[in-house]
Amino acid sequence: MKTLSVAYGNTVRQSNKKLRRQRILVLATNLMASEGAEAFTINRLASEAEVSTPTIHNLFGKKSDIFKELVSSLIEKMQGIFLSDPPIDPIENAKFFLDKMVTEFDHDADFYRAAFMSAEQLKLFDPRIPGGFFQRAQQIAAPRKEWYESGLFLGNIPPTTMMKTVHNSNRLGRLDWVGGYIDLNQFRHQVLESILLAYASDASPELHVRLSEEINELNSLLFIAPSS
Repeated sequence: MKTLSVAYGNTVRQSNKKLRRQRILVLATNLMASEGAEAFTINRLASEAEVSTPTIHNLFGKKSDIFKELVSSLIEKMQGIFLSDPPIDPIENAKFFLDKMVTEFDHDADFYRAAFMSAEQLKLFDPRIPGGFFQRAQQIAAPRKEWYESGLFLGNIPPTTMMKTVHNSNRLGRLDWVGGYIDLNQFRHQVLESILLAYASDASPELHVRLSEEINELNSLLFIAPSS
């Protein structure tokens, strides 16, 4: 009986610890969104969570460790979007993924801007880190094998090159948005155009015609703000 009691007690403690971490991560998200990554401190987080600073360190580690966990959750969300049964057609697939991404960013724009900005400052997207955030994010951009099997893509451009190009399109658009140079609508236009151009480089003649039409239509709809 004593062994069962000890095991039950450990289970309860682990469950409570997990709930506490989740609660504090929510508070960290809110603080980052409202005050930005620069103003975010462990002491402030501890105060908001009504726990001691050592408790925060015991649960998460350093400030950078909290950022890493938040960025990891962002990547998981993006991967979840990609795995949510998107359309098989390359054009509709790109639109689906970008629309989901824009909706997610728009849901909590201040937080996403602060989180991505802090991730860049901490070099969390360093491509030289094996299995790091950069490589995980890059995998999301990998072209689907069905596109090659069905002849939509010719295979003259290596899939890894296509993956890098599409990922770089997303990354550049995200950096422009985080930097405040473009809004989310412009982000979608910019990234979608870049992805469709990348696809056109290896598309079948039939798909190439559709991509050209889509790119031309996209440009005709793009709103260009008047100069002040």
